[in-house]
Amino acid sequence: MLARLTLFDFVANNTDRKSGHVLRGDDGRIWGIDHGLCFSAVFKLRTVIWDFAGEPIPEDLLADIAPIAEAVPAELAELLDDDEVAALQRRVQRMLVAGSLPVDRTGTRYPWPLV
Repeated sequence: MLARLTLFDFVANNTDRKSGHVLRGDDGRIWGIDHGLCFSAVFKLRTVIWDFAGEPIPEDLLADIAPIAEAVPAELAELLDDDEVAALQRRVQRMLVAGSLPVDRTGTRYPWPLV
């Protein structure tokens, strides 16, 4: 489900989601790969998945991320510095309040090259 991957990109602050980083398995499942440039404290979102921009986030997806607004799982928090943890929580809190996926009003939040 690309909407779920879109939400992940925002929450993780993915800076490199190219079209070649989204694969469809033989079973029809969607796989996002190459997450090496994520979780920066500075907002750097760059993704090719803007098809869902402005759309409401399904309630089940909001429920999935809601606990992060209060506490980042220890397994993840130990890999991030304090600024990155705080930024992650702010992004989740924004999503919970907005209830919709972000819109790129700059037109510059695409990685290069796109593939």
